[in-house]
Amino acid sequence: MNVRPLLYCLLLALPIASPGAAAAGAAAPYFRYDKIRMETRHAYAFVHEERSGPASTYLFLTTDPLDAKKIADAFDPGSEVNQQVGDKPGGFVRICINAEGKECGLYFSHEQPSESFNMSGSGEFTLAKQTAGSVEGRWQMTKPDDFFGKTYDFDLPFSASITAATPGTPLPADGGAPGKAYAAYLAALAKGDLPTLRKMLGEDSRWQLPEDDEQAAKQGLKDLRDGKPVSVKIVSAIQRGDHAVLRVEGVDRDEIKRAGRVLMVKEGDTWRAETQDLGSVD
Repeated sequence: MNVRPLLYCLLLALPIASPGAAAAGAAAPYFRYDKIRMETRHAYAFVHEERSGPASTYLFLTTDPLDAKKIADAFDPGSEVNQQVGDKPGGFVRICINAEGKECGLYFSHEQPSESFNMSGSGEFTLAKQTAGSVEGRWQMTKPDDFFGKTYDFDLPFSASITAATPGTPLPADGGAPGKAYAAYLAALAKGDLPTLRKMLGEDSRWQLPEDDEQAAKQGLKDLRDGKPVSVKIVSAIQRGDHAVLRVEGVDRDEIKRAGRVLMVKEGDTWRAETQDLGSVD
C-alpha cells in the first residue's frame, strides 16, 4: 500500500491551513516572550505599500482567523488586523519581508495578558519562495535571547497566499477630483485659511480648529501643518468606490522632502483627506 497519498491528505486536513500555515512537516509556529508562549494557527500575507520605493509583504501569523479581504482593502493592513484582533485572548506575529526577500522586522502582539515586542536582525530568516501570489519560508531563533530581563525565542515556519486588494480605477495624472481636493487642502493649510479648513474637515474641525478658542485653533493649525508638504506632485492615484489613495511627494515648510500616501474619502460630492502616511524621504 502506498501511504504517500494518504499522508498528503491527512496533512491537508490539518486545521492550521487556513489560508496559510506552517511549512509542511514543521511544528506549529510559536513565539515565546517571557512567560507567554503563543502558538499560531493561521497565516495571511498582504502587499504593504511603503512611503517610497517598492512595496513590501506583510505576513501575519495569528491565533484566530481574520477577514483577509477586508485587510487587503484597508489603507493600513496592520491597523485593520489590530482592529479585528481587538482585546481577545491570543494575538499575532507580523513579519515584514522587503522586495529583495529580506526580513524588515518582526512584531509580536498578545492580549490577555497584554504584551508586545519588536525586533529585527536576530535569528535565522530563510525565504524559500516569494512570488506575486505567495510567500514561504521560516524565521527561527530557538536559543533564547534576553531583552531587559525578559527572554524570548521563536520558530515561525510559514506558507501563505498573498490576498490581493480589490481592483481599483487609476485616476488621471493630477489625481482627478480627489487629487484636486487634496491640493486645495494643502493650499488652505499654507495660507492658514481657517474658515476653508473648517469646511474641509467637517465635524473634526470642532476639536482640531475650535472657533471659540483662538489659541487652540492656532495650535491645531500648527499640528495639521507638521510633516505635510506645502504643495504636492501626484505620483499615482487609484479609486475604489468612495475611497481613493494618492501617492504624493513634495517639500514641507522646513524644506524637508516628504513622500507617502494619502487616503481620500468622498462624503456626498466632497472629497476630504481621511488618513495620511507621509514621511521624510531622507
